[in-house]
Amino acid sequence: MGTTERAQLCRLTSNGRRVCLQARCLDALVGDKDRVRFVVGTASLHQPNHLHVLEYDSTSNDLRLRRLYAHTDQVLDLAPSPSAPELVLTCGKAAGQTADATLWRMDGLQDDDAGANADGATQALASVAALPPTFAPPSRVVWQPTEQSSVASAHSDTVLLWDLRDGAEFAQRGRVDARAGVRALQFDPHHHELATIAAGNRLETWDLRADRAASTIEDAHGDAVLDVDYNPNKPHTVVSGGDDGRLQFWDLRAGTRPLLTLAGHSHWVWTARYNRSHDQLVASSSSDATLALWRVSSISSAPIVELEEQDLMNEAAAGRDVADAKIKSFDEHEDSVYRVAWAGEADAWSVASLSFDGRVVVHQVPSTEKYKILL
Repeated sequence: MGTTERAQLCRLTSNGRRVCLQARCLDALVGDKDRVRFVVGTASLHQPNHLHVLEYDSTSNDLRLRRLYAHTDQVLDLAPSPSAPELVLTCGKAAGQTADATLWRMDGLQDDDAGANADGATQALASVAALPPTFAPPSRVVWQPTEQSSVASAHSDTVLLWDLRDGAEFAQRGRVDARAGVRALQFDPHHHELATIAAGNRLETWDLRADRAASTIEDAHGDAVLDVDYNPNKPHTVVSGGDDGRLQFWDLRAGTRPLLTLAGHSHWVWTARYNRSHDQLVASSSSDATLALWRVSSISSAPIVELEEQDLMNEAAAGRDVADAKIKSFDEHEDSVYRVAWAGEADAWSVASLSFDGRVVVHQVPSTEKYKILL
């Protein structure tokens, strides 16, 4: 069984810290190659909000607050830079105002002082650049993983593409008009000119250079596709999560039928994420208050041969012995689990989840599962 550490960032307890405010946004600081760090953005309508930077030590199974940054507006979405760990882009919304998007610098993040924020002291964020106002407020933001200065933002049924010029100003360089409201978007890590959008119950893949749809998957889920993520190792392959409680895996070149369907949640799937290094593993979070860890060996870039052979010999094999199955369902949360994020290069086996009540839980992939992949 994988070990677990939890935190709720307000008061220090034997289990960690307790978050006083509700939160919907969490991601890994993948630009930090040496440490396992996550950033959480709170979403209170009536109290000042913050970005909490958490650091996880898998050796001691310790999750602690490293930095606390004031972010007055509620955080609707956040996207850390893939190359510069101190930079984070947020969608913020003040009460009675429309949302906006700002690129911030988290000063002092790389300092090695062991007692950083042990007393919960709040630091100021440094504003680097803001997305110019447009016809509709932003709801999602994402970085181009292979281009350090390119980002995209979702505005109702439109995606705008931006370049950060001279590190201080965003300039619009493109626009994509989807056929429905955009719930999620991801750049293709293998083909930088492509991006996939979750719009309505469709997955739309766009050629950003030609400003045209490259492919569309209709009826990918029931009424709404809520998230999409690319396989980091296998081109043209994505996973989507929807309001039908399912995970669907697709080849974008031939998307009339999914490669694989996994049904393991009793309510909406808010987030689905491939492991950043081992595409045999996928994590999903749901409004059923659970985090699920999945093995998807048969459609990975490196199928586990032993499991493939067992599948052929025994169609009724137990979940732990088949190629595609739920490895474990984690139920430490008590509220809707909005986000899940795998750690960066420093630890390929840790995954964090965030529920609406502000609880952050970090799990490790069970050792038995690691050995199946590595051996």
